[in-house]
Amino acid sequence: MKTGNLRVVEIVGPAGAGKSTLYQALCGRDSLHLDNFPDVRRLANLPFFLWNGARVIGSLRRLGGLSRRELAWMSILRGWPALLQKADSRVTVLDQGPVYLMTELREFGPASLRTSTADAWWRNLSARWSQTLDLIVWLDADDADLLERIRTREKAHIVKDAPAKETLSFLNRYRAAYERVMADLHVPILRFDSSRMTAAQIAENLLRDLGDAH
Repeated sequence: MKTGNLRVVEIVGPAGAGKSTLYQALCGRDSLHLDNFPDVRRLANLPFFLWNGARVIGSLRRLGGLSRRELAWMSILRGWPALLQKADSRVTVLDQGPVYLMTELREFGPASLRTSTADAWWRNLSARWSQTLDLIVWLDADDADLLERIRTREKAHIVKDAPAKETLSFLNRYRAAYERVMADLHVPILRFDSSRMTAAQIAENLLRDLGDAH
C-alpha cells in the first residue's frame, strides 16, 4: 500500500456493512476532510455539470437513453478527479465515491453501459481514477449481521422487507460488482470485517494506516 502520500480514500461495501457508522467515527479529525460527490442541486456546481455533461454526451452520444441521474453521475465521474486534486493537504475520505458510482452504473444502470461501445469510456474512467484514488476501504460483515442490520435500522432499503434469500442474493450481486470495479482500478484495498470489529476499532486501525492515530 502507498504510504506518506495518501490523499483520497473511499469507504465502500455492501448495505449494512457499517460505512456510514465508520464515516461518522472519523468525523472531527483535523487531518481528515470528509466529502461526498458534487451535488447537482447546488447552483454553484452548475458550470461543473454543464461542462462535464456536454463532454459525456459527446463521448457517449451513440448510447442514448441515459436518465438525468445517470448523466449527472457520469459527469461526476468524468470531472471530479480535477476537483479532488485541488483539495487541501488533508486526506479526503469519500463516503460515496467513484467505486460506488461506477458499481451502480455498470451493474444497475442502462444495458447500453454494459456494451462494447461503452468499453473505452470505462477504461478511460478506470485509468483516471487509478491516478486519483489512493486507497479503498472495504467493509463487509457476516450475511446474518448484514441481514439483521438492514431490517432493523430506520434507513430505507430496496430489500429491507424482502425474504432472506432474495436479500442475500442482492448482497452477493453487489459484492461481485464491487470486486469487478475494484479489479479494474488497481488501487490498494484495506479490508475490515465489521462483524468482528466495532466502528471505533476500524477507525483507529484505519487512522494508523493513514499515519495519524491521534
